[in-house]
Amino acid sequence: MVWNPMAVSSKIGIPIPSSHSTPHSRLPMSSTLPYPFFFYYSSPSRALRFNSSRTRPRLFSLRPKASVKTPAASGKSVENVVIIGSGPAGYTAAIYAARANLKPVVFEGYQVGGVPGGQLMTTTEVENFPGFPDGITGPDLMDRMRKQAERWGAELFLEDVEHIDVKSNPFTVRNSEREVKCYSVIFATGATAKRLRLPREDEFWSRGISACAICDGASPLFKGQVLAVVGGGDTATEEAIYLTKYARHVHLLVRRDQLRASRAMQDR
Repeated sequence: MVWNPMAVSSKIGIPIPSSHSTPHSRLPMSSTLPYPFFFYYSSPSRALRFNSSRTRPRLFSLRPKASVKTPAASGKSVENVVIIGSGPAGYTAAIYAARANLKPVVFEGYQVGGVPGGQLMTTTEVENFPGFPDGITGPDLMDRMRKQAERWGAELFLEDVEHIDVKSNPFTVRNSEREVKCYSVIFATGATAKRLRLPREDEFWSRGISACAICDGASPLFKGQVLAVVGGGDTATEEAIYLTKYARHVHLLVRRDQLRASRAMQDR
């Protein structure tokens, strides 16, 4: 069976309807997604029906409302979808949702989440993104994604989200500037690398200090050099093993008297 990536489950999935989507298709939870992953939360759909002989609900797909601006009980309009986050996942969700005429509202983040664009805003050259054979800088790539989302009609706010209420339908997303009612929320808040807070660490970030061996290990800055990985868990040992393909020598710096990594990773 070929799974349709435009299908959606009631809790986690890709909330983008398609004219080719089958209402009862579903992306399996164990799938490896070839695109940025995000968490999706939707209010119960009217298309959700229960079989009297089973307690498990039938599968359904997300479809835009007949009117994007639906009057709420309080008199405020209700949006189809709100996206929280502005990294590759957030902007990708915005592009697909906007192309599906869902008119998404995007909170890009400002203070708590850092600059819009996510971790790629702190990256110099991105050499593994398809379509750029000569590479592209992280900020330039995110700027292009942002412009593409705007082109298709996504409404972007350079603001943080301070409160979310999903107990009542429609949902409420609020900050000090505005309150938005919506039927679906996409969380694409991304992740932040754990830093050591070494002296001059910020100065050398992406210029000799990295949090992603797969991203930077093969670059000329690290290739053929003596490298050090800090940590003793599975992530650190996996990164160290990967770097042995490119580095002249790899040191694993463990802050405890023993590794926390699994036995399988230690044996490697």
